[in-house]
Amino acid sequence: MTRSETISSGPERPLRVLLAGNFLADRQQSMLRFGDLLRDGLAAAGHEPLLECPRPRFARLARPYRYDGFPKLLGYLDKFVVYPTRLRAVAARLRPDVVHVVDHANAACVTGLAFPALCTCHDLLRIRAAAGEIPGQTPGRAARAFQRWILDHIRRLPHAACVSETTRGDLLRLTGWSPDRATVIPNGLNHPYRRRTPAEAAATLAPLVAGGALPAGLVRPDGFLVNVGGGQWYKNRPGLLALYARLRTVLPGCPDLVMVGKPLGATDRALVERLGLDAFVHVVLGPSNPELEALYSLAAGLVFPSLAEGFGWPVAEAQACAGPVFTSDRPPLPEVGGDAAIYFDPTDPAAAAAAIARAWPDRERLGTAGLARAPVWAPTRMIERYLALYRSLVPPTRE
Repeated sequence: MTRSETISSGPERPLRVLLAGNFLADRQQSMLRFGDLLRDGLAAAGHEPLLECPRPRFARLARPYRYDGFPKLLGYLDKFVVYPTRLRAVAARLRPDVVHVVDHANAACVTGLAFPALCTCHDLLRIRAAAGEIPGQTPGRAARAFQRWILDHIRRLPHAACVSETTRGDLLRLTGWSPDRATVIPNGLNHPYRRRTPAEAAATLAPLVAGGALPAGLVRPDGFLVNVGGGQWYKNRPGLLALYARLRTVLPGCPDLVMVGKPLGATDRALVERLGLDAFVHVVLGPSNPELEALYSLAAGLVFPSLAEGFGWPVAEAQACAGPVFTSDRPPLPEVGGDAAIYFDPTDPAAAAAAIARAWPDRERLGTAGLARAPVWAPTRMIERYLALYRSLVPPTRE
């Protein structure tokens, strides 16, 4: 049993919650959506949230701003010099019951505030890499120092919520905390994903077809496999392409592959060409939530060979749309997929393709079982758990 299941909810008075959000200019969509989800969910539950995000001042000197090079350093001034001062002023005025840092990477912004504070830890991959825990992913000296600085400020917080047991285990190991300082609160879906009918999905995807991003012939039930993710090393795009090339040799009638997210890098484009996949791989850039929902609903399955995750949004999203899921056997993905997914070693494309091919006739059952898990990811359930955690941190005199 996790601590999140044993916390008493306490008196049901409305709480004032100051949410320390992310820098809009960085365009970290998952973190921005998570902040919005917390704000909207708390408000809907009758509480008083205020989502306060860093604003560009120095970053405006860089045109255009980007999370790289000198502009990135200007953004750091806005996030870690200007923003903490403004956050203290906001907190002094609001007098919140709890200050919640939406993204653990910003823990430094709230240390020292005279109010109970916590952060949500999504994944600690960069901190782990800086600590030498991930072979082949050792950052430079400055990046290692920055991640150590972030970890030091996380340690100074009284508590953290973790989106999975895997992330909680990493946090406890890296901080040396006692287990009672970290609570598992799985993410809620940041969009009300649901199974769309083929006609609804086709209508939603019509602009992508008209723009040439998606061939019209694929927009039908089981017309393609889908993968969702960026170009980060742990999303394992080279492994995905090798797996898919192998799958085409062992699965008769193997559908095309739609890769959703960022553009392919030069190395991945070269791999597509070398594997002879040019005609079968299609990239859809940054779809809207309804478009992603339509893709999940029509897909023959989600193929997600990630090497590491903090949670694994695409697995939960696909299951909410009754999509069959084929994913890595690495934690925390089995936490998310449960018994409604097929798991494989993401570093063994041949074995992974064989596992998918064996399970192919069972896709309808997988989709039905995944849909049955959808209530686990209800945003209201996540908000209830955060409220219980907030109340456990509020001193009795404030209750």
